[in-house]
Formats: sequence, C-alpha cells, structure tokens
Amino acid sequence: MKAAAIHISDVRTFRQCRRQWEWSSGLKRNLEPIVAYPPFFTGRAIHKALEMHYKNGDDIVSAFEAFVAEERTNMGDLWPQEEGTFEEQVILGYNMLQHYKLWQQQDTKKYSDRNLKFLELEYPFEVPLKVDGRTARGKRIAGRFDGLVYNTATDEYWIWETKTTRSITEFVTALSNDEQSAVYLYAAQQLFKYPVAGVLYNIIRKKAPPQPRTLVNGLLSKAAIDTTKFAYRYWIEQAYPDWSDDTVNEYFGDILLSLEENEQKYFMRYPVRKTPIEIANVMQGVYETAREMTNPATPLYPSPNWLMCNFCAFKSPCVTRTMGGDYEVLLHEEYRERTDNNEKIRGEDRGPEDVDLRAAGLRQDLVGSQLS
Repeated sequence: MKAAAIHISDVRTFRQCRRQWEWSSGLKRNLEPIVAYPPFFTGRAIHKALEMHYKNGDDIVSAFEAFVAEERTNMGDLWPQEEGTFEEQVILGYNMLQHYKLWQQQDTKKYSDRNLKFLELEYPFEVPLKVDGRTARGKRIAGRFDGLVYNTATDEYWIWETKTTRSITEFVTALSNDEQSAVYLYAAQQLFKYPVAGVLYNIIRKKAPPQPRTLVNGLLSKAAIDTTKFAYRYWIEQAYPDWSDDTVNEYFGDILLSLEENEQKYFMRYPVRKTPIEIANVMQGVYETAREMTNPATPLYPSPNWLMCNFCAFKSPCVTRTMGGDYEVLLHEEYRERTDNNEKIRGEDRGPEDVDLRAAGLRQDLVGSQLS
C-alpha cells in the first residue's frame, strides 16, 4: 500500500474545515475550482514569474504576462464580474512586480539578490514522517520548496519561500508560530548533507505604490504618500529625464530620504530559524493530525466561520449541501481534478494574511507605465 503524502497545506485545511479538506485534498476528492479565487491567482502568478526569473533569467514582468495569458485561456468563458475582477488582479500583480524590479536592482542588504545563489527552484520532496525516532507507517511528509539558496555573505544555506501579504508587519509577527518553516526544515535535515540555517522568506506586499501628483508648478508633490524611494525616484526620472543627480537631490532629496523607511512596508527578506525542540513539537502535532486524516472513520464536517467561509473556494457547494441541495452538480460543473498536487501551484499555502479585504476591485496607478 502506497504511503499517504502529508502536505502542511492539507494539515492546515483539515484543522480549519474538514469539509473543505474532503473536497480539496489529494487524499480525498482532489478538486480545485476552474476559476481560481482572484487573490490566490495573483499569488500563484507571482510565484511562477519569480521562478522563471531566478531559474532562467527571464524578465519577471514578461514571465508574469505569459503565465496570465495561458491561465486565462484555460479558464474559458467568465462572467462579466469575474472578468473585471480577474483584470484588476492582473493589473495589481503587474504593478507589484514592476515595483519589485526597482527594489531588487537597488537592494544591498545582507539577504539581497546580489548575495544569493539560487541552487534549486520549485524543489519537490517526500521524506519519512518520524516521531520520537520512530518512522510512522503509511505516512510521508511531502511538499515543495520555492527554492534553496546559498548566501555568499553569511556562508549559509536557506530554504527560499516567497509570500504575498496585505501587511508585512502582521505576517512577520505570525511567523513566530509558523509551522510551515518547521516542517520544511524537518524535511531539509533529511534531504541535504549540509546544514540549512532556516527559511528565508521573500515577503512582498500586495499593493502597488501610487503615483505622486504633479503640482501646478510642474514639480511632483512631496505630500505624504504610501510609496518607496525606489518608486518615487522612478517617477522623478520619468518627469525630468534630463535632470542630473545633483538637481534631483536639490529638489527631492528630502522626500527620498524620508521614504527610505517605507521599504519594509513593501519588501522584506526575513530569516526564520527553528530549534530542534520547536521542530519536534510541530512534527508531533503533524503526526497526530495525519493519523486523523488517514483514518477512514474520522468524521468530516464543516466548520462555519464568517471570515474564512467568505473566501473559501468551496463556499457554494458547501452551502448547497447544508441546505440539502444537489451539491454534486456544482462540484461537477464548477470544479476539476487538480493537475498538480503542489501546494504552491494550488495556492493552498496561503493563509488569512493573504486575504486583503480592501483590495478587491481596486485598480492600480502604475499600469501603462513601463518600470524598467
């Protein structure tokens, strides 16, 4: 009998709602919606663009556009509202990656790209599940790292993970209790001969920086604006392409200096290390959950929650099932079997931190402007 592949995304979903897990898990129905929930689609598209950039040297924005074009074809006909929401998310992702390029080119900190060597990208793994030195029968830990990198500045190896989030501060705060990094380090200990220091999170805010207003005197406004020095400098160069650095500093040096602190509102490379005790405790919990997941007698029931249910990919058939309707018709018409069980591609490694309650329906300001 083949061992059950236990993914941390599956563990999270099972603990959150067993009905959602029943329909989405590779251990059960293995379904996904034909039309992805837009914010999750954006995260997947950004992941793919960064993969192609770091793997093949592709331009990030071009890779993003290629992925979007292919996915849009696969979606088929959309309702007008779906089409509008999809377009808004594409614009958001496009502008986020344009901004990322500006930051990437100027970042010089310890974990910047110039100090990283990408050794592996989208690295799948499947390792034995061990608890207290004993191997669990019929269960293996599976998943996929976004990458493995070597930091030349610190002489350390790191698991590389990209996350998109509405608030970097909130996301970083939640990492102290993060189980994914513990599971990944557990797997890395079995996969690699050299020690892996931890998980290096590449965190990107789900927001595009707004364009500053142009005043009647022809200068860009220096009023408080939620942007970075990288984006503001770009707009300066677009408005005054012939200005020297001295002239730019004379007119805008103060605002550029004040915007330096905003960088970490949009981008952060955040290292997470886990002690052996932390890893052991997390894996104990994963093992206990896996036992329930693989037990045919485990009851599978919904867990209604006003926030999570509103953003659940299976809300429609779930409500129909609760009302006694024919939910199987909806599962047949609106869902398909997953073509890839990788939680990165599925988007299921996203948590509540990725659900931006304010962002849906908002167009971004940079579209149409090429940030090179």
